[in-house]
Amino acid sequence: MTALQVTFNGQNLTFAPGAIVRVGRSSENDVVVNDPTVSRRHAQLAWEASGWVWQNSGQAPTFLAGQPVAQFAVGQQVDVNLASPQGPALRLATTAEFGAGGPGGTELAAGAGVAGQTNVAAPPGYAAAAAPPGQQNVPQAQDYAARHGYAQQGYQGAPAQQQGAPQQGFPGAAPAQGYPGQPGAAPPGVPGYPGYQAGAGYPPGAPDYAGGPAVPAQPGIPLSHLDQGSFFETLIPVKSWLHDRGWRQGIRLLIIPYALLPLIFLQIFSTSTSLTTPGWAYSLYVAPLWLLTFWYLIRPPMVGKLEVIIAAGIIVWTVIWINIVTININVSYGKINTFPGALIVGFNEETAKALPVLIAAILVLKIRKQKLDPRTWLLMGTVAGLTFGIVEQAFYTKIAIIQVAAAHAVNQADIGVLSFADRVFVDGFQHAVWAGVSGFFVGMAINYRRRRIPLLLLGISIPALLHALNDYAASTFSTLWILVLIQAVSLLLFLGYTLSAASIERRVRRNPNFRGQSIMMERFSEPEQAASP
Repeated sequence: MTALQVTFNGQNLTFAPGAIVRVGRSSENDVVVNDPTVSRRHAQLAWEASGWVWQNSGQAPTFLAGQPVAQFAVGQQVDVNLASPQGPALRLATTAEFGAGGPGGTELAAGAGVAGQTNVAAPPGYAAAAAPPGQQNVPQAQDYAARHGYAQQGYQGAPAQQQGAPQQGFPGAAPAQGYPGQPGAAPPGVPGYPGYQAGAGYPPGAPDYAGGPAVPAQPGIPLSHLDQGSFFETLIPVKSWLHDRGWRQGIRLLIIPYALLPLIFLQIFSTSTSLTTPGWAYSLYVAPLWLLTFWYLIRPPMVGKLEVIIAAGIIVWTVIWINIVTININVSYGKINTFPGALIVGFNEETAKALPVLIAAILVLKIRKQKLDPRTWLLMGTVAGLTFGIVEQAFYTKIAIIQVAAAHAVNQADIGVLSFADRVFVDGFQHAVWAGVSGFFVGMAINYRRRRIPLLLLGISIPALLHALNDYAASTFSTLWILVLIQAVSLLLFLGYTLSAASIERRVRRNPNFRGQSIMMERFSEPEQAASP
């Protein structure tokens, strides 16, 4: 039987046969891979008849030699990437624990009990113990077996000792002579291994029997943490919390500033004289939460350095374009109390959000010769929409605060406060929903040049029409239920694309009317190109 060694991020973890090793983003896993593209419960490895077997258990894929795989047997050494061919890399290796092919090349005899057994091999590094008559070369195997997951069975054919019993080999055996390279006497009842403590195991980092690194009893949890502590330490284990790998996950660290920021805002802006300050503070506070939500819904195949650079460029472009172009067009031509005027506003603002996404997609195609998944551009559209909403809300939240300050009745104050909350919490989200739809069509247009112009026009026209209806209804009707209906339609449209973006891409890829290159269905590219006119 073989142990499994997993190497990730400079750490080596070793697991005994029989263990179930879970890999993923969640801190509950045995191997924690803190990357947003990796599934919370990405995969698990288990010991089967054929050896260690990897089995995907999350939505994100696993790549072996650049090819997606769902299940495979682990050989002597295997390198895998999670989520994408360039994703986080893990090295899996099997190492012999005992039996044929082990470090000492020894074989365990299938026994029928202790009496009469001869030539039962010790683990590598053990000194043979003298045995009573009829028991030749029986090893002192108990603590070795305990550390490697076999405390209940012992060696084949050899009865296991009771936990905590003096480890002097098997009944009647003489004390062992120690381990190679380990001088000195052992603690009472523990033969030949300085530092061993009954009930606690070996100290962290202690050398193994043949001088190698120790195999941790519970990967990621120092063995000292298994000691029985005081009442306080047991119920409030601060020390173990500080060593927990879950702190490396960004989501837990984000909770701290998000809980403290409102109080920090009060302190920092207590002397502010600008009524736009609260709107800016809370819009920037909420926008990252919406972005995480959009990422979770869209699930783009990759968010790496390139995508971060694209998002930063889109944010800068959108802020500049709004102040130079969008506001001037709205002031000159946009009259939302008429439908034609509202339509001008709709196309003006949706173009402002779609344009940086289109420019970014063209630059990636021309400079890097790369076509990204339309879901990536859908996400980038939401980035542009969130940016637009954050900039826009500064004007409206100022009006809402003035309304609250000038209110002479409770209902007027309530309306002002709720208007402020709507702009801060929902304005960016609303613009992001419309811009996300545009972003998806931008991605499709870049991938399918034969229908590029119709796809771009359709992608901007759909959200622009919804935008115009929303603004016209807000300025014309006294009831807000019409706005609720328009927003519901917008949400259903956006969520529909988050659900079916990949399937739409596959259908378009097979349609002769859209024939062109695609990153989603590369395995069909050659036969389809052969069939192209």
